[in-house]
Amino acid sequence: MVTMERLAEFPAYSRLALDPVAAAGSTLATADGAGLLDLYGGHCVNSLGAGDPGLGEALAEQWRRLSFTTNLLPLAERGAFLAALAVGMPPGEWRAFCSNSGAEANENALKIALAATGRRRVVCFEGAFHGRTAAAAAVSDNARPAFPADPFHVRRLPWGRCEGIDGSVGAVILEPIQSLAGVVEPPAGFLESLRAACDASGALLVFDEVQTGSGRLGAPWASSHYGVVPDLFTTAKGAGGGFPIGLSFATAEVAAATPAGLLGSTFGGGPMALRAATEVARRVSAPVFLEQVRAVSAVLRGAAGRGPVTAVRGVGLLLGLVTGAGVPARALRDALLARGILTGCCDDPQVLRLCPPLNLGLEQAESLLTALDSITLPAAAPASS
Repeated sequence: MVTMERLAEFPAYSRLALDPVAAAGSTLATADGAGLLDLYGGHCVNSLGAGDPGLGEALAEQWRRLSFTTNLLPLAERGAFLAALAVGMPPGEWRAFCSNSGAEANENALKIALAATGRRRVVCFEGAFHGRTAAAAAVSDNARPAFPADPFHVRRLPWGRCEGIDGSVGAVILEPIQSLAGVVEPPAGFLESLRAACDASGALLVFDEVQTGSGRLGAPWASSHYGVVPDLFTTAKGAGGGFPIGLSFATAEVAAATPAGLLGSTFGGGPMALRAATEVARRVSAPVFLEQVRAVSAVLRGAAGRGPVTAVRGVGLLLGLVTGAGVPARALRDALLARGILTGCCDDPQVLRLCPPLNLGLEQAESLLTALDSITLPAAAPASS
C-alpha cells in the first residue's frame, strides 16, 4: 500500500542538491558549513545582495510604522518612490502602475497598449519569455501552450525581424536582451527598426525590462543603454531587491488614452513594496554604483577563452558564458558548483547565465576566472543515429 502525504509541494521545480541556511551579500552558506559564491542572484532578484543592511532597516522601519493599507489612501511612500525612480527614467513624461511580479507587469502593459490603441493583435518574438499568466504566456515562446487559447491575436516573428508590424498591431513586446533564450542580444539596428516600424504603424513598443532594468546593464534601463525609448516598459525582479514588486510604465500620452478602471491590484504598490523599491532605486541610480557594475562586468567578460568558455554574451551583469562545441552548459554549472560557485542554466544548452548581485566585488568576479582555468570538460559524445 502506497502511503500518501497529506500535504506536499507541487512538483514544479527541479532543484539542485543544496541546503542553504543563510546568505549575506553574494555568499550563500549551506548546512554542511560550505560557502558558495552566488553569481545567479535569484534570477536577477538580489540587486543589493542578500541581507543588505540598508534595505533591511528600511523594511523594518516601514513595517513598524505602516505595514499595509488600501491603495485608496494617499501615501507619503508613494511620492518618495516616484521621486527616486524619476532620477533614471528615460526622456519624457511617464506614469507608473505597481503590481506584484514581472508577469503581472507585462500583462498590465499589454492591457494598456491594446486599450489605448483599440487594436487586438500583439507582435512578439521567437525565444521570448514574458511570464506564465495568460497574456504573458501568449507572447512567450513556449514549447507547450500554457492555456487552451490566447486572449488576443499573436504574431510571432524571428528575433531581429520587423516585418508584419502594420495597422492591425496594437503592441510589439520584447526583452531588449532575451535572457532565458541564452542571453541573446539584439542585432545591430534592430531596436531602432522596431521603433520606426511602430511609429509608422501606430503600434506601441513595449520593452520587458523585468531582468534588464534596475541598473543591471550598468545603466538605469536597457533604453538608456541602447538609446531607444519605448512607449511602455516593465520591470520586476531586482526592482525590490528581494521584495516582490512589478512595475508597468507608460508615457503620459499613452496613459491618458487608457480607460479609467482598467488597472487595479490589492497588494501592488503597498507600503512595504514601495519602501523596498525606493531603497533599491536610490542606490542603483548613483553614478558610482553603475560604474562599479560596468567594472565588474568587464572582469567577468574575461571568462571568454578560459576553460570550457569560448565566448561571453550580454551586457553589464546579465551575461551568458558560451561553452565549446559539444560541451553542455549544465556540466560547467556542476563543475563550478563543485568549486563553490553557483550559476544558472537557460534554454540554450550551451549557455550558462550569470546575473549576480549588482554590488558583486572585483575579487569575487576574479574568482570565477580562476575557477574556469581549473576546469576541463570533455565534449559530449554525438547521439547515435
